[in-house]
Amino acid sequence: MTRLIIWRHGNTDWNAESRVQGQTDVPLNDLGREQARAAAPVLAALRPDAVVASDLRRAA
Repeated sequence: MTRLIIWRHGNTDWNAESRVQGQTDVPLNDLGREQARAAAPVLAALRPDAVVASDLRRAA
């Protein structure tokens, strides 16, 4: 059985300002980096067979 998990990048300053980022390479802010640190073990525990991500810094 294949499961699809969609996980969005963490917070950026543009998110906080309600600005649309699109493909603009806006990095995570302090909150976004903390969200990413907290998400890492949760996602790892799901044991994905593959990860597909944007090439933007905020998704790395």
